[in-house]
Amino acid sequence: MLPLVAACNGGDPGEEDFVPETAEASQALACGTTRHGTMGDGTGFACSGAYSTARIDARVQANAICPNGLCNVVEARGDCREIRDREYWAVYTMQFSCYEP
Repeated sequence: MLPLVAACNGGDPGEEDFVPETAEASQALACGTTRHGTMGDGTGFACSGAYSTARIDARVQANAICPNGLCNVVEARGDCREIRDREYWAVYTMQFSCYEP
């Protein structure tokens, strides 16, 4: 016995091509000229974990500043130091512009 395979609306002449909303939106946006910056910090059991947490913090701040997305992003790792036994703290910075209509 062969399995039956079917697709929803497969080959329907009235069906439209899928275009993600984000692709449509990004075509109408341009990278702005104003530069912004954020600095995140975070902790972890090693510098790599602390940098990862700090980067997420910086990115959350950047996304709040630029709801349409970021462009011309420059990221940099700052200082990382041990603050307690096997616990590290790190800083991560981002400079960027925002996509604007």
